[in-house]
Amino acid sequence: MTGFAPPLSERDVRFRSKRRQGATVFSSGRVFNDWLARTRADIALLTTDLATGPYPYAGIPWFSTAFGRDGVISALQMLWLNPELARGVLVFLARYQSTETSVFGDADPGKIMHETRKGEMAVLRELPFGRQDRR
Repeated sequence: MTGFAPPLSERDVRFRSKRRQGATVFSSGRVFNDWLARTRADIALLTTDLATGPYPYAGIPWFSTAFGRDGVISALQMLWLNPELARGVLVFLARYQSTETSVFGDADPGKIMHETRKGEMAVLRELPFGRQDRR
């Protein structure tokens, strides 16, 4: 049995790498630098790496899923610091853009999703916003 140390070490390396993504900005203001470091850490913690690129999940800890509007707002606010986040959000939203009309799922052709849900209840259509992974 290897214990917890190796997985925790790998996680720490991945988290530090996520925090360093994008541009590096420093100022003469300690408070600004601290605020920026905290912001980068928060975004890194909330961002999930998907096949379409990074996406800032919301609704943590209960939902922990992609929300359309929240993802766009986060990407816009981070655009100056990490444009890769905006690319990931836009590619994801384009991939899951509605192609059908559904009152239950609040969908119309061309509409960007409100949120996504996975799991048994979404598959059984017991709750709206279920998503089937698309290639």
